[in-house]
Amino acid sequence: MPAYNAERFISQAIESVCKQRYKNWELIIVDDSSIDKTKEIIDVLAKQESRIKVLKNEKNQGIAKARNRALRNASGEFIGHLDADDMLKKNALSTMVTEFSRNNVSLLYSGFVAIDDQNKSIKKCLASEFEREKIAEIGWQHFGMYKKDAALAVGGFNEKLITCSDGDLFVRIARKFPCQRVKKYLYFYRWHGKNIGRSRPHCLDCSKKKVCNYFKEWTNTN
Repeated sequence: MPAYNAERFISQAIESVCKQRYKNWELIIVDDSSIDKTKEIIDVLAKQESRIKVLKNEKNQGIAKARNRALRNASGEFIGHLDADDMLKKNALSTMVTEFSRNNVSLLYSGFVAIDDQNKSIKKCLASEFEREKIAEIGWQHFGMYKKDAALAVGGFNEKLITCSDGDLFVRIARKFPCQRVKKYLYFYRWHGKNIGRSRPHCLDCSKKKVCNYFKEWTNTN
C-alpha cells in the first residue's frame, strides 16, 4: 500500500485488511514522505497488528517507486493491490487465494464498487475478459492480485508513469503469463477530488495512452 498524505481514509483501508476472512496475509505500507498525520496513524496501527510492515521514504518518490519497494520487500507468493483511500471486501483475499489454487494463472483481477467520501455506492464495474474499452477508461480492474515472480520477471512497476502504473504492470504480466478474471466485486474504489486521476487529468491521459499502447500490441500479436 503506497501512502502519501492519506490521513483521511488510510485507517479504513488498513481496517479492511485486518477484517479479511483469510488470515495469512502481510500488509506492507510505504509512506512516501507524507506531511500530514499519515505516519502517526500507520505507526499506531502497526503496533496493534504484527502483520503490518511499515516502510518510510525520506523524500517523496512517487507511487510507482513506492510500489516497487513494497514488491521487493514482500515475503508472500501473491501480491494484492490496495490504495490508501480504498477498501477490500471481507472475502477479497480468500476469494483470490482460492482462485489461484484452482487455476494455473499468474494474474487475477475482479470487479469493483465505486464509492464516495461517505462510503456510499456510486456504481459497479466489472469488465469483460481483456476489454479494450474498459482498459482505456480506467486502466485496469481492481482488485488485482498476481504472483510476485511474474511481476519481477517483467521488470516491476514502470517508475516513469505518474499514474496507471498498476494497469501498466498488469498488461505486461498478461502479455507473458496466463491471467483470468474473477466475476465478483471484491474492491471498493473511492472517487473523490484528491484522486490523482481526477485532480490531474492531464497526467492520467498520458499514462493511459502508454497502457493502451501495450494492450494494442498484445492483442495484435495474440
